[in-house]
Amino acid sequence: MSVDHFWCRLPGPAVDSCSPEELGELVPRDRDVRYDRLAAAGLALGVRRTAALMELALTENGLHPDPAARLPVYGGGRPEPDAETLVMRPDQVVAASTFLRDSALGELVRQQDSILARTVTTLGYPTPWSESVAARVVNDLRALRDFFADAAAAGDAVIVRKAN
Repeated sequence: MSVDHFWCRLPGPAVDSCSPEELGELVPRDRDVRYDRLAAAGLALGVRRTAALMELALTENGLHPDPAARLPVYGGGRPEPDAETLVMRPDQVVAASTFLRDSALGELVRQQDSILARTVTTLGYPTPWSESVAARVVNDLRALRDFFADAAAAGDAVIVRKAN
């Protein structure tokens, strides 16, 4: 099954010693043995079919008029459409962690119920928007919150990769 997005932790200083291409290669492209090892160690997180919905819940909530505050899990701005990999420095990881920790994730999803339902239809999801899909989005947001909390506590950078 395909994965929408991966987040992968690495020591903060590695950001300065690797090229963007090298950093991108550190992140698995699909759920494979390498991903399983990184995820078991708490160093990677991948979500299936919920990344676009997670982004909408985080950005269309109306709680943050500042666009930079709306996209903490992307370093404060949307990645370029053709960008496959985004690197978040440790200070950006701390900001994302704080945002996610302070957000009522279930409420963000509930607030955007109609937008998320339309998105599921527009993007051709195999199942219609429902309470179970909403619960999956909330669970993935909570997993992302915990992932960023651990990364921030360790002083890690995070690489975000859109799956192809």
